[in-house]
Order: sequence, then C-alpha cells, then structure tokens
Amino acid sequence: MRKSAANCNPGSARLRIRPVAAACATLLVATTAAYGQQQTTTNLNAVTVTGIRASIESSIAVKRGSDSIVEAISAEDIGKLPDASIADSIARLPGLAAQRVDGRASAISIRGLGPDYAGAVLNGREVVSSGDGRAAEYDQFPAELINQVIVYKTPDATLIGQGLSGTIDIRPLMPLDSRGRRVSVSVRGEQNSMGQVSPQGSPNLGNRVSASYVNQFADNTVGLAIGFAHLDSPGQSKKYEAWRSGDYAGQWGAGASGVPSLGVGNNKAQFAQGFEASLTSSKQVRDGLMAVLEFKPSKDLHSVVDLYYSKFDQDRGSNFWAGDIGLWSGGAKFSGVGTSVVNGNTIIDSGTVSGGRNLVYEKNFHRTDDITSLGWKNELKLTDKWTAVADLGLSRANRDEKYIQSVAKGLAGGPLTFSGLGSSGSQTWSTSENLTSATNVQLTNDPNWAEMRMPQYKDEIKSFRLSGKRDLEGGMFSAIETGLNYTQRDKNVQSDAYSLALASANVAIPASALRGPATINVGGINTSILSWDVPGVMGLYTVAPKDPWSANTNKYAVHEKITTAFAKLNIDSDLGGVPVRGNVGVQAVHSQQSADGMQWNDGGTPGAPGSGKLIPISGGTEYNDFLPSLNLAFNLNPDLVARLGLAKTMARPRMDDLRAGADQPRLVENSAGSTLGTWKANGGGKPDLQPWRAQSVDLSLEKYFGKSSYVAGAVFFKSLDSFIYSQDTVRDFSMFTSYSPTLRAGCPVSNPGCNPNLGTITTQANGEGGKVWGLELSASLEGALLTPALKGFGVIASESVTRNSLPTDKNGNTIYLDGFSGIVNSLTVYYEAGGFSTRISQRYRSPFTATTRSVLLNTESNTQIEAEKQVDFQIGYAFESGAYKGLSLLLQVNNLTDAPSVQTRNPEVVGSAGSSADQLPWKYENFGRSVMIGATYKF
Repeated sequence: MRKSAANCNPGSARLRIRPVAAACATLLVATTAAYGQQQTTTNLNAVTVTGIRASIESSIAVKRGSDSIVEAISAEDIGKLPDASIADSIARLPGLAAQRVDGRASAISIRGLGPDYAGAVLNGREVVSSGDGRAAEYDQFPAELINQVIVYKTPDATLIGQGLSGTIDIRPLMPLDSRGRRVSVSVRGEQNSMGQVSPQGSPNLGNRVSASYVNQFADNTVGLAIGFAHLDSPGQSKKYEAWRSGDYAGQWGAGASGVPSLGVGNNKAQFAQGFEASLTSSKQVRDGLMAVLEFKPSKDLHSVVDLYYSKFDQDRGSNFWAGDIGLWSGGAKFSGVGTSVVNGNTIIDSGTVSGGRNLVYEKNFHRTDDITSLGWKNELKLTDKWTAVADLGLSRANRDEKYIQSVAKGLAGGPLTFSGLGSSGSQTWSTSENLTSATNVQLTNDPNWAEMRMPQYKDEIKSFRLSGKRDLEGGMFSAIETGLNYTQRDKNVQSDAYSLALASANVAIPASALRGPATINVGGINTSILSWDVPGVMGLYTVAPKDPWSANTNKYAVHEKITTAFAKLNIDSDLGGVPVRGNVGVQAVHSQQSADGMQWNDGGTPGAPGSGKLIPISGGTEYNDFLPSLNLAFNLNPDLVARLGLAKTMARPRMDDLRAGADQPRLVENSAGSTLGTWKANGGGKPDLQPWRAQSVDLSLEKYFGKSSYVAGAVFFKSLDSFIYSQDTVRDFSMFTSYSPTLRAGCPVSNPGCNPNLGTITTQANGEGGKVWGLELSASLEGALLTPALKGFGVIASESVTRNSLPTDKNGNTIYLDGFSGIVNSLTVYYEAGGFSTRISQRYRSPFTATTRSVLLNTESNTQIEAEKQVDFQIGYAFESGAYKGLSLLLQVNNLTDAPSVQTRNPEVVGSAGSSADQLPWKYENFGRSVMIGATYKF
C-alpha cells in the first residue's frame, strides 16, 4: 500500500532540505505567503535549515503532503523573521489578513471572515484569549519560539477547536526530530522613526534578545528544546479623531447657529461635535518561554511534555488636545463656513466656531498579560495495528489593565478655526488660546471626565483527550481513528470604574508635576499644549466608584463544557487509475454553556430604587452539533494535485455576547389597567445564544515545479446556516426580579397560551444566514525556472477575492460581516546567494468593517477600517565559512512607507437629504517605521 500523508503533521510530511545561503538578512514585506519569511532571531530549529529558499521548500512540502487544504509557515520562516509576533507572519499567507491594534498586527481574518470566526489551537489544544471575546491575540506569541504554523482552510475531524472560516494550528519544535546539540543567540536593536512623540511616554529605542537550546540524550531517547525571547519594543503614534457627526441642528433641534440649510425640509449641514488630536509613546515588554521535553524509549512509546509561557507588559502615555464646540452648552456658533459632500452627506468642512472650549488631558495606560499553556501527550503502540493516545492540557490567561485620564481646561476660551474635515489626514484645527500656560490650563471638574478604570480578564481551558488509531489493509481506507475529547472553559471579566473629583471646579497643576510642552502635529494640526505627570496629580483627586449600571455589561462569567466524539477514516486508494488520498470523518459535539451576570434597575423601572440596584443573574443552554467533513486529494500526475473539501462547520459566539446581565428588565402592562405584564429589557446578553453554523465546499488545483516552486488556484463557497447580529429577540426572564408593585408576568389576551417568562431584549441573537464565496490564487516561483541568469531570485505572490451576500436584519438594515475584506493580496521579491539575502514585501487588504471594544467594554458598531498597504524591507549577510561561520547580520525596516490606519463611521443622525449608512472621516493614525539591526550566532 502507498505511504501517504494523512494529515499535516510535519513528521508525516517531512522533507530533508539542504542549507541554502545561510542566515538571515532578507528583504521582506509584510505581504506574502509566509513561505518566505525569515528572521535573524533564531528559532529552535533554525540551525538545521537556513535560507529563504529552504524555508519555502519546507512550507511547500507541508502544503503538498497535506490531505486538507492548508497554508503553512515552517520553523525556518518564523525563526528568521524579525516580526515581533507570529501575527505578521501569518498575515502573509494566501487568504489571510491582519488587523492592526495600536500599530501591531494582532487579530487574524481568514477568507474574509473576521477573527471571531476562526479557531486557534496550540499544539492541538484550544488557545485561551486574554481579551473579552474568544478570538486569539497572536501578538502574544513571540515569532522566535514557534516551530510551525498550519492554517487549515478545510476541517479535519480529529482537530478539536476548529472554526467556521478555518483553524490556525501553532506548533512547537519536537527535539527528537533534530540531531545533535543546537544553540543560538540573537540580539537586535530597534528604533521608531517618529522619535519620542509624547513627553509622558516611553523613548523610541528598544531591543530584542533571544536564545534557544536543542539537544538529545540517552541514545536519542530523550530530547529537550527550550527557547527564551525578550522583547522591548517602542511604539509611537500620532492620531486625529473626530467626535460624533450628524445633522443635529435640523433633526434634533440643537442650538447651533450659522449652520447652512440644504433647502430640503428641515435638513441642514452635518457637523462634528468636536475633535481630539493626540500623541502616544508606548513600550511593549514581553518575555516568552517555550520548552518541550520528549521521551521515546522505544518505537512503541512516545511521551511529550510541552510548556509555553508569556508575560506581556504594555505601558502608554498620551497627550490630548480636544476641541468641544459647545453644541449642548449654548455654543456651536459657526461663521465663515464652507461645505463639501462626502458619501452623500453634506458636511461643514471649514470655518470658525465659537462658544466652545479647549480641553487638554493626559492618559496613562498599563496592561499586563500572563499566558501559560501546559500539555502532556502520550502515544502507546498497543499492537502492530493499534495505537492509543492520551492528552492532557491546561491553559490560562490573566490580564489586568489600569487606565487613568486626567483632564484640564483652558480658562480663557477662544474660537476654533478649522478646515479639511471632509478628507482623512488633512484635518486642520487651530486656536488663539495659549494652551501651554499653567495659569490658563488647569485641572477641572467641568467636564467631569477624569476617571480611572481597571478591567480584569481571566480565561482558563482544561482539556482531556483519549483516542485510538488502527491501521487498515486491503481496501480504500488506510486507517481509522476515533476518540473522545472533553474541554472545560471558564472566563471571568470585571471592569471597575472610578471617578476622579477635585476639591473645587478648577485646580492649578502643581509645578512639581509639570513637564515640558507637547506639540500636537497631526495632519494639518500644529499646536503646543501643557503636559503633566499623571501620578504626580493623583493626590488632588478624590476617588469614588462610578457607573454602577455598567456592571450589567462589564461584570460577567461564562462557563462551557464541551464533549466531542470524533471518528475519521484515512483514504489511500485509486480512482480510475488516479491515486486518491484524504479522509472522511465526523464530530459529534455536545455543548453545555452557562453564564453569570448582573441585573441593573434604577428609577427608570417603576418600583426600583431610585439610586439603582444590582442583582446577580444567571442563564444558559445546551445543544448538539454534528459536523461531517470530507477531504480528497487527487494526484493527477506527480506534480499536479486537485483537492476537494466538503464540511459542516461552526464557530461559537463571542464570550461577552453570552453574558447573563441585562439593563432595566421590567414588566410592561399588556393593556391599559391590566395587572398582567410582559417582560422587556433595554439591552444585555443572551446566555442561550448558539453558534454561527455553515456548510462549505472547497476546490483547489496545485501545480508543483520541483521543491520550491508552485502555482495554485482555489475556490470556496460557504452557506451560512445561522448568523449572529444585534436584533430584538426573545429571552427567558424567569430568573429576573420584578420591582413592579402592580404587575405580574402574564399572557396578553391576543396570545393566551404564551410562556409568561419570555420577553424581549435587544442584543446579539441568532438569525438567518447568508453566503460567502471567493477565489484564491497563489504562487512561489524561482527565477531559475525562466533562465539560469535569474538564479537566486524569486517571487511569492497571492491574491484573494471574496464576496458575500447577507440578509438584512428585521428592521431592513444592512448586516456587516466583521473583518471582511473583498481583496487581500501580497507580493514578495527576494534574492539570495553566497550568504547575502534581501527581500521586499507588500501586503494589502481592502476596506473592512470591524467590531472594536474600548476600555469601557462597549461595542463600536458600523465602523470601517480603510484599505491598508504595508511594505517591509530586509537585507542581511550570513558567514558560511571562516572564523565568523555561524554569524549572521540583519537590517530590517518594517512599515517602510509609514502606512496610516484610517477609520470611518456613519453619522449619528441624518435627515432625508443624508445617508446614515455611508461613512464619514473619523480616525487617522500614524505609527512610524520601525528599523531593526542585529546579529545572530549559532553554534
């Protein structure tokens, strides 16, 4: 019987590769199939295989040998990439895209579906998240410590924790796969091109240090791999943000003057309530440890213990200048205005506005993440045919944040002059008021925006897996594998909020706390403002709890118990003389979920305490899913592979959408004078929310040219059986407390057989699905394929085009698909010869919608991140002989063009002459380019 790769395990599809031009130094862009990714920081396995082309060969071998449709990054790729995390590396794969958070790639979208739709596993076990949802944050994983990443675009029945769009499988090095001792040490310096933009923040210099050790003992029966990576990375940003915009004068009757009428009914020009421009200097310090202890005393027993630990500290200091036009306080007096039309909305984009105020505030932010993952896997060959596997896993994440905002006001006042508000990046604001004077700019209680918030997140996953595999002979199936997996997940989120109040309305900033002025130079803005040390003024504030009502959103726990039975038959046969391999399998998944939260009622609920009261609440549900999958790979000829994938998939809801809390649950009388009422709540969570579910079809055709070149095309189609979006829905209120002195739950006359415990709530709920489909093209080609004169040159390229068709919600509004980019592409051109290597890369994604959470844990809906194009460059040299053999040098520039992050959002209110669905300029942010230089030594 033919031997074939039944899955993506590197042990089953391993390729022995010769070293190609040593070392790091590679000109790279953040845009390509991460096949060619390289980094001087040496990975645990980087000494074995070096060079760009060797990296490509290793990744192609995994892709070619897999039964599923996959993309892969080998150890050589990640180990040689100066990326701060694996997020940038993954984002260069075909059909994948990254979303930047504070300038760093963090969240990953697969095939046009956002991070919430993707699964993530570490060494085969589900990954915890330190955020409020369940999507993995890939900037938590140092690139230096990961051996391989495989992205499954079609499911495998034995892979637990799969997503609807795909699954990202992160794998460490297995030390017994190497031979001999391997030691590597890497050091790099880093500089941000912006310099230190904020007097309150961190400098623009950083460093990275990593070391790895791999060895085998006791006649290669015991293996140890251990790696440590330290990151101290500077971050700088300049940001402009418009406050909410809308036709406030025409639609809400706001007392603004000088606002042009549009001549259609009561429609007037739209305008922003204000703006803020800021400088932020930050520092990210991360220490990561990966260790694997492997024991294989015989061919029958194989035991592996793996540990991953990461501690990630982030500190940010920010200076803000904000202009409040005074819309709700008798100001907003416009003069000399000019208008422009932006996406169907007429806005005031230039002029002067008086009656407002200048605000200056400082923000300090500290965040600490601790992630620990521990696993123990044992394989025992019971007979020649039977193998048993037992796997235990424990993963924990703890995240603590502390956010402080100190607010000052310009006492003299003065008009604001502005222009260019209709175009992102060109907005200009100025004021005649002196904002650097400590006499004029003082801490204030008006507005009362000074506050402190302390969110905490805890996530824990425990898992146990028991499976058996039996080799088969004499038929189309080569093996059968079956087993049971149990996973228990517990997530707790709590955000405490405190007001910071001064003893009087305005208080001068102590001289001891004053710092040098900060110059806000963002877009067309160039204004200097006062700055101060936030800890130095904390003694002036009285700290008191605030916003108790927010506990219905910010304090919750979610508990899941998931039991998965699975079975898979490996296929190894022929069809009409064509070799066929693959697998067919099914997962039977039983989900039991429960959630805790808080019920909030105040004077808005008849009978409730006027000051408000919180009551613990809980809820939950359980359900079953059957997820069949089929993967077939047809070897049409030795270098041509056609693939087919059919599957049913699901993705569990966001954890925060499962919370049990609700705002103002109350009984509303069924009719005038009735003593019976129906339950209703303003908003909250839905503990009985069920997953996104889909059925998918995948086809691909792959042509290989030797070991390091290929071209491929793929098409896919996903029919979304169910979708999750905000809507008015039904919830069980039997656990809630009623404050009504006159009403009890009961059915209306029109529906006498109803369940009186059911009521309506506006929240995320299951609804009708839609469709997502797309085309992917990718290629990795050596120049020598065309002519020997191009030996050493190569190109890696990919293009993904994705479309969707989604139903409207029950109110007829468009449903937006989080993270959806219609076009994602990447291009890398490289050269490597004689130890010299260079690479330039570009990655691009078209505009996409995103759900982002602020420190308040609230959802910002219907925001759009504009198209992003990022370019990276890398050049290096590796000494292949002589006294310096084993030494490699690297120069890298990330975000070479200083690509900005641009966001837009819809107006808050419009009349008949406006468009509430179309976007207006909102945020514009630059992060600078990052320059790194360093060396790696291997011995």
